[in-house]
Amino acid sequence: MDNQKEIKALGVLAKSLEGKVISADSAIENLHFIRESKELAQTHDWLYHCTTASALKSILRNREFWLSNLKCVNDDEEAERIDVPEYENKYYVCCFTYGPRISDEHWEEYGSESGGVLIGIKTKWFLRKAIFMCGDNSKNDDKFTKIAPNYDEALSIKSTEQQKGRVANPFYISSFDFYQIKYDDELVKNISGIGYIGGNETQGRTLTPEIAGIIKSTHGMCKRQGKEAHDKDWTTEKEVRLKVGIQQLEIFTNGHEIHDGMIMKTIFFPQIAVPVSDEAFDVLKISFAPQFRDRKGFLEEMRQLLPESVIEVI
Repeated sequence: MDNQKEIKALGVLAKSLEGKVISADSAIENLHFIRESKELAQTHDWLYHCTTASALKSILRNREFWLSNLKCVNDDEEAERIDVPEYENKYYVCCFTYGPRISDEHWEEYGSESGGVLIGIKTKWFLRKAIFMCGDNSKNDDKFTKIAPNYDEALSIKSTEQQKGRVANPFYISSFDFYQIKYDDELVKNISGIGYIGGNETQGRTLTPEIAGIIKSTHGMCKRQGKEAHDKDWTTEKEVRLKVGIQQLEIFTNGHEIHDGMIMKTIFFPQIAVPVSDEAFDVLKISFAPQFRDRKGFLEEMRQLLPESVIEVI
C-alpha cells in the first residue's frame, strides 16, 4: 500500500468517527498520570547519574549517554508490567536521581564503592537523537536501522526508498521525555484499555504506551548482571528517567501488512546511545564514592578531558 492509500484509509476512519462520543476512562487517567510524571521531572534543576569512573570518561569523550531497553532493567517485576506485546521492546531508559546524597547501596549498585562517581546533568542538554548499539558496544551503522527523529521523517525515508523500488521499514523516535517515577505497590496502569465509541457503546481498544516505565513497586528483587540478586527498597533511588520510545513503520505490500520474517521485524537492540549538546558539561558537577581511590588524579584527568569546563566537587 502506498502512502496515498494509507492516508485515504486513515481519512475514512476519521470520517466514520465524526459526531461520535468516545469514552476511554483508563486512557484519560493514564494521560493525566503521564503528564504529572513529566511535570515533576522538570521541577529539578539538576539530576544526578551514578556510574563508574571509566564509564564517565566514555560519556565525556563521546558526549552521549547509553540507554538500556526497559525489558533489560534490574527490576524484573517492572519489566513485566508492559502488557502489550507490540510495545514490550520499544522503550529505552537512562536512570537519574534528583537527590545528590546517595546511599552506599546505590553506589554499589550503579557504580562501586571504590570506583563510583556521581555526575550532575540537566534535562535540556539531551538531544532528540538516537542510534542503536551493537552487542560489542559499537554503534550500528546499517542504513536500515538508523533512527529518524520523528514519524514524518521516517515516512519520508520510506517513500524515497519505495520510489527506488526498495522496501523500507524505518525506525523513528516516537517519544522522548523525562519522567519522575511513582512508587506504589498497589498501582497498576496497563497500556491497553477499553474504549467506547458512540451512543451504542461500541467497544474498542485504547492504548497509552507511554505509561510503561513510570511506575515501580516500593520493594522488589533487584537483579543486575554481575551482582547478587537481593531485595531492594526502590524508593531510596528518588528516580527520574529519560525514557525514549523507538517505533518502526509498518511494511505494506499490495495492501497487506508483512509480518514476522521480513525486514527487521524481529531485530532487538538492548541499548541505544543518545547525544548531549555542546554546552553539556561546561560545568561538571561530580561526587565520589566513599572509598574512591585517587580523587586528585581523577580530577586531573577530568581537567584534561574538559579543559574549558568548571569542575565542581559536590
